[in-house]
Amino acid sequence: MSLENLTLGTEIRDARERAGYTVAKIAQITRIRETLIKDIESDNFTSCGGNAYARGHIRTIAKVLKINADSLIEKFAQSTGDFDRPMIDFLEESHLVKPRAQRPAISYKSLASVAAGVVALLIAVPAVISLFPSDKTSPLAPSSQGVAPSTADQNSQVVATKTTGVSLVVTGISGKSWIGIQDASGAQIFSGSIKVGEAKSFSEDQLLQVIIGNAAAVSLNVNGKEIGTPGGVGEVVRLSFTPDNSNNG
Repeated sequence: MSLENLTLGTEIRDARERAGYTVAKIAQITRIRETLIKDIESDNFTSCGGNAYARGHIRTIAKVLKINADSLIEKFAQSTGDFDRPMIDFLEESHLVKPRAQRPAISYKSLASVAAGVVALLIAVPAVISLFPSDKTSPLAPSSQGVAPSTADQNSQVVATKTTGVSLVVTGISGKSWIGIQDASGAQIFSGSIKVGEAKSFSEDQLLQVIIGNAAAVSLNVNGKEIGTPGGVGEVVRLSFTPDNSNNG
């Protein structure tokens, strides 16, 4: 039976047995409880304490067994429906970015103090303004007649007309896949799943950065040009596209 037809748990169990490891040995190496490992091999993730912890255990076990962790995570997402999560979670989990620092909690007392300060400022500003006489004489507006646009302005208009940006259409063609889209600044545009027959369109001025959780499940069209599937079944790919249709991934 091919790996594609195996469940996540069965694939991990078969890999462990091929490597000659017992559940106890894997528990010793990974410091994951034996009961948790047995549950994962039975495709039971409820005892993991949440999907985030389950994904972490799966990646840890996959690293020890030297098997494709991304493929296992894709199977986990398909079996649990855990596709719609922020891209930053995916990047942190894949160790592509540093974990986010926890934000300090803000007390209600602090919020009340800030609100009181804002209210006091709103009351004080009109009172201060009323102490000064207003000058009702409006300054003469510069005449726009007879002033030709500068060469720089004309050039900027031409450039703006020529710049069309980058466009991307992602179409689901088989199974289900998770996709994440970011702009040039790294801001998240979209994070979620795409199903067979579903198409999602994205556009930006400079750059689109793309992460696809199951590359064989989608087809890409970039700037009106059909690219096709960007990878294999269960493969996680990272791509970036610019207005000239170059892929820097």
